[in-house]
Amino acid sequence: MTTKEIKSFFDKNGYIKIDCVLAGKRLQQIQDEVDFMIKRSHKAGRRLEAHWGGTWREHINVDGDKQARSVLSIHRVHEHSAALAQLMFDSNITDPVAAVVGSENLQLHHTLMHAKPPKIGAAFPLHQDYDYFPHKLDTMVAATLYLDDSEADNGCLHIIPGSHEEGYIDHAHDGSHHLPVDEYPIERAIPVPMKAGDLLIFSYYTIHGSSPNISEQWRRMLLFEFRSPLDCRMTEPSGSTGQGIIVRGVHPNPVPKEGENY
Repeated sequence: MTTKEIKSFFDKNGYIKIDCVLAGKRLQQIQDEVDFMIKRSHKAGRRLEAHWGGTWREHINVDGDKQARSVLSIHRVHEHSAALAQLMFDSNITDPVAAVVGSENLQLHHTLMHAKPPKIGAAFPLHQDYDYFPHKLDTMVAATLYLDDSEADNGCLHIIPGSHEEGYIDHAHDGSHHLPVDEYPIERAIPVPMKAGDLLIFSYYTIHGSSPNISEQWRRMLLFEFRSPLDCRMTEPSGSTGQGIIVRGVHPNPVPKEGENY
């Protein structure tokens, strides 16, 4: 797809799927690195289990067991692995992101690894990422790199196309950030199947969620949140040591003022 086609589809739908940004030995290297990161973390006794609490759990069932929900998470993966950190600068990822953001220059906000285990992988209700980190210029986008084929039965993302145009919608905060499940059930969204090596980019206003993994396969993915360097958070920074790194181009302001936070 051309830059113009990417931008046009994204502006209309609030997301864009880019096929095969990683393949072959390069994809295998990243898959192996993520597996290694999980194994070394477990060996060191590090807790990787993410707990997505809230009353919305009563609406989701996995093989008859409402407690059988698991997702493994590593925040700030760029701090733990050079191989994963290098992906932040990969033009196969940053070029289409720059196209949708409308900026030649890109800045990192944060990184994350999610892995849904077979059979017990957690679902997550529909929500907007804006609720976690609102920004002044609304340039924030997520770029999710899939390391496994992802279908509805193993926890693929579900999106409401065009929902980014609605702007922010009030969220519930009962252990998780999410939209009211009675008004926004997962069935309102469409599944977005992905192949290993595909990239999914979406606005932080785009309504999305994910189904549980009830398959025999893992669903591993890496998430990179990017923004224009001219954008800034309206709430306190998250504390990620990588926040503010220029991953494409340059910072438009060559010399920061004293006390200015990139």
